[in-house]
Amino acid sequence: MSRIHVHADPAVLRLDDERIFEFPFLYLVEIGLDGGPDFSESEIENLREYLLRGGFLLIDDFKGEAGWQVFRQVFQEIFPDSPWIKLDPHHPVYHIYYDIDGAQRIPGIYFLYGNAPYDHMSPENWAILDGTGRIMVLVNWNSDMGDGWEHTYDEMYPTKYANLAYQLGINYLLYALTH
Repeated sequence: MSRIHVHADPAVLRLDDERIFEFPFLYLVEIGLDGGPDFSESEIENLREYLLRGGFLLIDDFKGEAGWQVFRQVFQEIFPDSPWIKLDPHHPVYHIYYDIDGAQRIPGIYFLYGNAPYDHMSPENWAILDGTGRIMVLVNWNSDMGDGWEHTYDEMYPTKYANLAYQLGINYLLYALTH
């Protein structure tokens, strides 16, 4: 409960759409699939400006070493001189509301019972920071918060993962709105 205006329906926008500046929090899903993102020059420029003005980008639900390498190479076009920082469990984003012990593996519904490839098992959170140390881009690698949200009421999906997905999401959103 807050005075924050929340749209009933999601706003699905292209990254070169000027309306992204109306939203403090962007969420990209499955961006490491099929060779990674293919940003146009206008998307690169608009997203860079959005992030530098204080926007927050959460990237969720992509897995595996190959997906990570392709994603990093393509994403470096946006901030070529900014290093990726692996977040440690003490970072404030994990403790802003809920106390969470760092990156968490929230399995996609199809990977619940051990059929995930070996390089999909170890979750990590990576970030690109601005000059003040604020997270601009946060990557959930080898984790799928979206499935935790999507399958909250699915009797086959464990409640513990759905709850953890909400806790992480709330922490990320509060961090984005206060930093």
